Amino acid sequence: MHLTRWQGIKWFARLFATPRPEPAQQAERVLAMQRHIVLPAKAVVMAVVLYYLYYSRWLVEVATTRGVVLETIQNFFVFYVLINAGVATALFMARRLPLVLIEWIVFTVGLLDGLFLAALTLVTGGFESILFWVFPGLIVINALSIPLATPQIMLNLLLSVFYLGAGILNTNIDLAKGPVPDLPPSRRIAEKQKGSPLFSLGDLKDLPDFAAKLKKRSNPVSQFLWDQFSDVTRQELLNYTGTSIENKRLQQTLMEDLNRIIQAGPIYQERSFVDMTIRPETQLLLNRLLLESAYPVEIAKIEQRKISAIAKVVYEDPPIDYPAEPFLLRLTILWLMTACCYGLQMLVDKQRRTEGEAREFASRQDHLRAAGRLAAEIAHQIKNPLGIINNAAYALQRSLQNSKNSVHEQLQIIREEVERSDRILTELMGYAQLAEGKVEKISVAEELDRAIAKVFPAAANYLVDVHRDYAPNTPPLLMQRNHLSEIFVNLLQNAREALNGKGVIEVTAWSGDEDEVLVSIKDNGPGIHPEKLGKIFEPYFTTKEKGTGLGLAIVKHNIETYDGTVRVDSELGYGTEFVLHFPTRTFMRSNK
Repeated sequence: MHLTRWQGIKWFARLFATPRPEPAQQAERVLAMQRHIVLPAKAVVMAVVLYYLYYSRWLVEVATTRGVVLETIQNFFVFYVLINAGVATALFMARRLPLVLIEWIVFTVGLLDGLFLAALTLVTGGFESILFWVFPGLIVINALSIPLATPQIMLNLLLSVFYLGAGILNTNIDLAKGPVPDLPPSRRIAEKQKGSPLFSLGDLKDLPDFAAKLKKRSNPVSQFLWDQFSDVTRQELLNYTGTSIENKRLQQTLMEDLNRIIQAGPIYQERSFVDMTIRPETQLLLNRLLLESAYPVEIAKIEQRKISAIAKVVYEDPPIDYPAEPFLLRLTILWLMTACCYGLQMLVDKQRRTEGEAREFASRQDHLRAAGRLAAEIAHQIKNPLGIINNAAYALQRSLQNSKNSVHEQLQIIREEVERSDRILTELMGYAQLAEGKVEKISVAEELDRAIAKVFPAAANYLVDVHRDYAPNTPPLLMQRNHLSEIFVNLLQNAREALNGKGVIEVTAWSGDEDEVLVSIKDNGPGIHPEKLGKIFEPYFTTKEKGTGLGLAIVKHNIETYDGTVRVDSELGYGTEFVLHFPTRTFMRSNK
């Protein structure tokens, strides 16, 4: 049961696994995406945000928590613009950047984009902000800019966390505002900037009722104001009878005292009594009392809107609630977008990779077929005259049986060289068999292991240590398996024979920078004399007593068939190293 479950998990992981794109292609793709789409779009968006943050009054706030948040966002926006300017300069001016640096730049900028968008979401409604719909757009951009699974999924999930944090912070700020809603701050800010008093004559419309409430001192609010009033104001309140002269005199003293009290502590704001130990109900009454006196028009409008809304309510219906479903739905949308974008990107990459491999297969097969036809035609054209020369030499040799030995020797040399040329042409005709083989996608590591097992079978007990070092994510090769096997087997056999059965062989495979795979086979044998290094790839040249001289010639022939190269480095007494360069993209290289 556990084994079946584990196999299911591994199958699911393989389903969503995608090979790492080749470095050159990945860097080119990311740079093109950033240069031509992301950075120009960001420039437009930052211009719009700049206008709304600094030149529009839609985000104007008084010195409250939300105002502090807005000021912080404005400061962060400056930092955000500078970072993006530096990134744009690096991506546009630099001709070539390391892939690792490009990946880190894109990931970091994506993180900053998410943080800044979350900050704007915070001041534009939190969970209900219209900017929520920009988050799916960022997820799509990240999927296009970051091909690797782990950083892409991590960054897109962090966007969900940022949106959640913005919504929670916005809710906490709203709860901290208290029971009195915000009034439009334009009048208060304008008056405060001018330095004029907030209260003036005529602001208190119902002065007798207001004076009666203050004289009774039946609640903490009235008592607080009574204690703050001057002696003149208290005496006017005690002697107040409602005449017009008293109205004017009392209104004057009240305005002076209220302005003094407000300047000492702006009690008309929602958190005026934050340092006082009073009940929330008392704070509500105090704010309500002063707000009604200071803003009678605004309060009347608010009350009228409430009455209109209540009149439209059907009381048989259940009370209006604000469920969490919309918020959870939005989070679900972000998570689904993360999964779908990665899945879509994976499918597109696989389709692109399949099409590239199909073109590569066709290119390799056509290349081999053309080489085979050419070799067969050349061999056939040369073999015919060689046959005629050989027959003529044989006839001359028979007709001159009684001649001098020197003539027979010269004729024998002619026949031997003709036979040797015929053998070479027969091997050349082997090119014709290239078209009959099948081009496959071959793992370099697996083929190296297979060749090592063939050259060093366990039963032979060779005293040779083979050290293997295969880099991860090495791309496969597209070629005929028997050709690659001949290359590795011949080089390993040469190394084994050079060591005379005892020593160390190092086998290394890694991916190069320009669509190539490199393989190194190095031994610590006696090495090769410098005078012989230039001839070791020639057919029939050998430094061994029983060697045929064809092993390295086959290696060179096979690798050059696929546009590859082989290099040898050797020093007497320090061993020999063969480095093979296999191109992984013949089709792409031919189109460049």
